[in-house]
Amino acid sequence: MKKFVKAILLAMAAVLLVAGVCGMYFGLNSPYVIKMVEVESPSLKEPDSTVVEESKRVTLVAVGDVMMHGGQIWSGYDEKRKSFDYSGFFEKVRDIIAGADIAMANLETTMAGPEEVFTGYPRFNSPDEIADALKYAGFDIIFTSNNHSMDRGEKGVLRTLKVLKDRGLVPVGTNETKEDRQNLTIKEVNGIKLAFLAYTYGTNGIPLPKDKPFLVNLMDEDAILKDIKAARESADAVVVYLHFGQEYSTEPSNDQRVLAQKLTLAGADLIVASHPHVVQPGEWVEVETPSGKSIKKYIAFSLGNFISAQTFPNTDRGVILKVTLEKGIDGDSISIVDVEEIPIRVSRYKEKGKMRYVVELDKRP
Repeated sequence: MKKFVKAILLAMAAVLLVAGVCGMYFGLNSPYVIKMVEVESPSLKEPDSTVVEESKRVTLVAVGDVMMHGGQIWSGYDEKRKSFDYSGFFEKVRDIIAGADIAMANLETTMAGPEEVFTGYPRFNSPDEIADALKYAGFDIIFTSNNHSMDRGEKGVLRTLKVLKDRGLVPVGTNETKEDRQNLTIKEVNGIKLAFLAYTYGTNGIPLPKDKPFLVNLMDEDAILKDIKAARESADAVVVYLHFGQEYSTEPSNDQRVLAQKLTLAGADLIVASHPHVVQPGEWVEVETPSGKSIKKYIAFSLGNFISAQTFPNTDRGVILKVTLEKGIDGDSISIVDVEEIPIRVSRYKEKGKMRYVVELDKRP
């Protein structure tokens, strides 16, 4: 009998000990309840196939005008090899450019071929090697609609397109055929479909061929709105490049603001722009969707020059715009969650009797 009582007391002590440990682990007022349940053998249990949906993100980088003035053209010429090399232009910012999911730049020159003679302003024609340098730097999308698109006529437009495409770069804003103009550029990255559109205010008075008005995307408001509507049917987000604004003005004009805001209301998620050759401050726009959800959009009125030989005030400065877009787990909304404007400058110096031009981070106040 004593042995039996002793056994009961030992069992009760064990229970109290376990309860004490549980109390210390979960806390005196723990809401948890321990239940004994049957557990299947791990070898017999079906694997958990539940997939937890997560939001998707994509990082975009955009820069302003890539110009090729006369000094730049010959700065990359190697007399011994009789060839050009401009890879040094972007070496110091290459990690930022190549680190983005998609990187974009405005190419403000043509590549009409050496037989057309290489020249800078006012009618640009550059060696093909500037395309090699853009590819090396990590760019993906090249905007080709600007006031210098027609500097070497139809031939310049078409050959520039070919040179870019041959290097795996995607030109947006000029077109070889009417069908090309109607086929919008859409790229899918990280499960997000992005449409890219580009337009210019004009071509410095050089007319487009009457039978080929599709060569350059001009800034026709109705046409842009139509393109945005079409893009939204196939893409999650729409990026619009605009070549507009007053040259050397550090503030966007009222016309710039009105058009840009109208395009964001029509469905553009991000607007990047250049032409003033100096930086203009960007601004956030908050838009309410038909479902009542508020989403953020961004307008960069002018990213300034990325590289040039201009010497007017502030034309040696620009910004690299880094934007993060997020597609929510609902799958039907996308918003800009982060914007970073990275200041850059063009460093100019002489080396071995030649001028050198290098884009670098701008640490000046």
